Amino acid sequence: MLHADKFKVPGEHSFYFQGGAGALEAVLTVPEEVDGHYIALLGHPHSLQGGTMNNKVVTTMVRVFKALGIPCIRFNFRGVGLSEGVYDKGIGESDDMLLLARQCRQQLPGVQCLFAGFSFGSYVAYRTAALSEHALLITIAPSVLHFDYTEFAPAPDPWLIVQGDEDEIVPSSSVLEFAAQARPAIPVLQFAETGHFFHGKLVALKERLIEAVRAQVSA
Repeated sequence: MLHADKFKVPGEHSFYFQGGAGALEAVLTVPEEVDGHYIALLGHPHSLQGGTMNNKVVTTMVRVFKALGIPCIRFNFRGVGLSEGVYDKGIGESDDMLLLARQCRQQLPGVQCLFAGFSFGSYVAYRTAALSEHALLITIAPSVLHFDYTEFAPAPDPWLIVQGDEDEIVPSSSVLEFAAQARPAIPVLQFAETGHFFHGKLVALKERLIEAVRAQVSA
């Protein structure tokens, strides 16, 4: 269970919270110096294709928020690791992220949530942001061909897309077209010579995301 006291102790804190289909394992990362205005909730890649909360892109996002002084929580979706339940196509997973966001707001009144996800986890983050107040939505390599990122209107705002131009799973052209057609158009942080999993680009991903998130939360 998540307790407010954990947010006062720097480091990584493992805990479980109750999702819609059972207990889910999670990790809270608290920076040395905390910006008490925000908390980030992170989503991992596809549950049926080896995705976990310890994915390298997800842990890179952890380092981004740690550098910005923003606590973050990543958790294993239903049926992943020690989390109970079964894969639910992003619907149940986003319901669980919503429950976690509500718990964070109860423990930390006035805190604003940032939702961020990678690949399938970006769809979970998208659905959560669309159904919840948020300071920023970040979708890294969003699977726009496999999931409906137009499900809710109006679209979540603010929203930032991060995309590699050599993505072998989600063609960058489809992501760029989606972003351009959105209303309002969604800004895209593009990475040259970069595949879906950002191999060899994680340092650059961290640096550019720190800059982009800092610009948003300080705006």
